[in-house]
Amino acid sequence: MSNDLVAKLRRDKKSLRADTEVTQEAADEIERLEQDLERYRKALEVIRDHPFEQTNSPRLIDQLWHFVRWSKATARNALDQASDNGRAGRTDKS
Repeated sequence: MSNDLVAKLRRDKKSLRADTEVTQEAADEIERLEQDLERYRKALEVIRDHPFEQTNSPRLIDQLWHFVRWSKATARNALDQASDNGRAGRTDKS
């Protein structure tokens, strides 16, 4: 609802009853808001019922495999560095 309409509706109730134009304007605005609300509800239902199509996307699958390979390589490098540091520490102490 517009700010002007809200201000008119918040005035004294006696003047609101006398002003049929404001009452009609408020009723029209409420009806418009109800229509918008119904439209948004229907849109949300369509979105909710719509399957997620990207789950089988070849590009997404490629990106996931790239991430898996990168994770494995990173973990392998970290383990190799840890074992190399352990070996270096042992040879220095020997």
